[in-house]
Amino acid sequence: METKDLVNKQLADELETTLEAVEEYNDEFYSSDEKKAIKKKAKELSRNHTEYLNTIENKLLSKREQTLLVQEYFKTKFLKELRNVALAALFITIAFDYFITTTGRSGLFPAGLGALARFFAILTFPDDSQLQSSFYFIYYFALNVPLIIFGYIKLGKKFTFITLLFIILQIGFDQIIQNLPVINPTDFHIIINYKLLQQMPNSWNISIWLFIFGSLGGLLLGSSYSLVYKIGSSTGGLDFMTIYYSKIKNKPIGSINRNVNLIILATVITLNTIILPAGLINSDIKINVLNNLGVDNAYKHFLSDGKSIVQSMWDFAANDAKYDGNWALWFKDQTDWNNLSKEQYEFLVQFVSQRGYGDDLSLNIIVKMKFMFLFGPSLFASIVLVLCSSVATNFFYPKYKVRTYLITTNHPKEVNSLLLENGFQNDILTWDGTNRVNGNYLHRSLIMVAMSVMDWDKLEKQLFLADPQAKINIIKTKSVKGLFNYEIKKNDDRDIIHDKISSDEMELEKIRQIAIVRFNKENEKLTKKIKRKIKTPSKSNE
Repeated sequence: METKDLVNKQLADELETTLEAVEEYNDEFYSSDEKKAIKKKAKELSRNHTEYLNTIENKLLSKREQTLLVQEYFKTKFLKELRNVALAALFITIAFDYFITTTGRSGLFPAGLGALARFFAILTFPDDSQLQSSFYFIYYFALNVPLIIFGYIKLGKKFTFITLLFIILQIGFDQIIQNLPVINPTDFHIIINYKLLQQMPNSWNISIWLFIFGSLGGLLLGSSYSLVYKIGSSTGGLDFMTIYYSKIKNKPIGSINRNVNLIILATVITLNTIILPAGLINSDIKINVLNNLGVDNAYKHFLSDGKSIVQSMWDFAANDAKYDGNWALWFKDQTDWNNLSKEQYEFLVQFVSQRGYGDDLSLNIIVKMKFMFLFGPSLFASIVLVLCSSVATNFFYPKYKVRTYLITTNHPKEVNSLLLENGFQNDILTWDGTNRVNGNYLHRSLIMVAMSVMDWDKLEKQLFLADPQAKINIIKTKSVKGLFNYEIKKNDDRDIIHDKISSDEMELEKIRQIAIVRFNKENEKLTKKIKRKIKTPSKSNE
C-alpha cells in the first residue's frame, strides 16, 4: 500500500516535466492491437487514476491548441504583420540615410542604442558617410544581441522574432538604397544638399536646416515605431527594456523612450565632441571664436609649427583660393598678410572656416570651440529629433492615453454585452435616469467606462451599430490610480481553436490515446524505480 502511495506522489511531482516531452502524433501512431490494449487500459485508469489522466489530457489539449494557433497565425496574420514591419523598416532606413547620416559627424544623432551604433560607425569610418550609414545598421544589430536574449526571456518568442526580423530588414533595405542608381543618398538629396550647404556663405542657414532635418526625421521615426508597436513588437535596442518597463508600470512607451534616449543622446554627443576634428566643427562656431580673438591677438598667438594664427590661415587659404573666383581675386590684390585690417581678417576667417580649417589651432582655442559645439545646434537639433519622435509615437500609438467615456443609451444591456464580448476588463458603471429633450421626459441609461484611446477606436463603430441613437461624451483623464487594465483582451483566436478541437471526436480520441499510453509508461517506469530503491536498502541490511 505504501509503495502505491509513493508511486502516486512521485507521479504527481514529475508529471509537469514529463508532459513537456510529449511528441507530435499522427493518424497511424498505433496498430489495431495496440489500440485494443489502450482501450482496455483506459477502463482501468478511469476507475483508479481519473484525476491524473484528465490532467495529462488537458495539458495535451493545451499544447495542441498552441500548435494550431501558431499555424493559424502564419496562415492569416503573419503576412499582414510582415508588411507593417517591412514598411516601418523602410521608413526608418530612409530617415537615417536621407535625414540623419547625411548631416555628417557634426550633425544629427539618433536616439537610444542607435546613437551608440552611429558613434561606433563614425569611429570606424570617420571620412566615409556612406560606410557610416551601412555600418550603423551592422553595429546596431551587434549591440542588440544581449537585448534580444533579454526579450526572448521576458517578452516572448513572437515579440523577439518580429524584432529580429525588423532589424534584418533594416540592414537589407540600407544595402539596397545605398546601391540604387540616381536616388542613392550620395547622389540624391531630399529637400536640400546639406553638405553643399555647409560651404555656402550664410553659415547660419546650416543650423536652421539641421533643425528641419531633425524635425522631419523624428516624425518619420516616431510614425514607423508606432507601426511596429501596434503589432506587439519593437524596433530593437533599448525598446526591449522600455517596453518591458512600460508593461509593468503602465506608462506611455513614447515618454519612457524620450527620457532614456535624451540621457544616452547627451552622453554620445559629448563623446563625439571629444573625438571630433576641429576642422569639422560648424563654420559659424569657428568664425565666432576667431573673430572674438581679434586680428591683433591672432598675430601674437603662435601655433606649434611656429606660425601665427593669421599666417596659418593665410597658408591654408592660399591652397584653396584658386578654386573660388571671388577669393582668388581678393588674394591676388592682397599680397601682404602681415598688415591685414579687421575687415580683411574677418574675410579670411570666414573663408578658411567654411573650408575645414581648424586642426592646426592650439589646444585652448580648440577646447573653446568644442565647448560651444557641445551646446550648439547638433545637441539641440538631436533633442528636437527625439521629441518629435516621441510625440509621433504617442500620437499614433496611444495605448496608455486614457479617456473617460459617458455613453447615454436606450440599450444598456446591449452596450454592456458589447464591451464584455470585446474583452473589456475594467469597471462598467450604469445609472438609470430621466432625460428631458424638447420638453419630453425620456427614460435613458448612462454608462461610464474608462479605456485607452487606441482601444476605443476599435469599439466606437460597433457601439453605434448596437445603438445608433447613443450619445457619447469624452472626458480627458489625467491619470488612473489603483488597479486598471490598459488593454482589452479578446481571445477570439484561442476560442475558435478550442471549439474546433472540442468538436472533433477524432482529434479528442487521439489526445486520449496519447494520454493513456504516456500515463501507463510513466506509471510503469516509476514503479520499477521505486521497487529498486526498496530492494537496495534490504540487501544492504543483510
